[in-house]
Amino acid sequence: MDKLYCVEDLAKACDTTPRAVRLYMEKGLLEPMRAGRTYIFTEPSRQRLTVIQRCKRIGLSLNDIKKRLDPTDKAELEAMLERVKDITIDANTELEALCSELSHVRRQERN
Repeated sequence: MDKLYCVEDLAKACDTTPRAVRLYMEKGLLEPMRAGRTYIFTEPSRQRLTVIQRCKRIGLSLNDIKKRLDPTDKAELEAMLERVKDITIDANTELEALCSELSHVRRQERN
């Protein structure tokens, strides 16, 4: 049987806040079961929250994440793939620039 989580337990398991979990519920990204007034999440919910967090880290909006998790057509998936590729290229360019700048600062400190 899957482990069950309340909002607070799910937030703790995924190193986020209960407020974030509730926001994802409000936006339709997480759909818990209910036991009276308590929201109940299962292990697949925890895994889905992990995917949501990963998507947030790479810069996707909540709407983009919802489309990614619930794709409706090939064109949307291809558009999201292109966006992630663009984000990756931009991030790599910025990383290279920062590494270069840091190297320059270190060389100046040695002189």
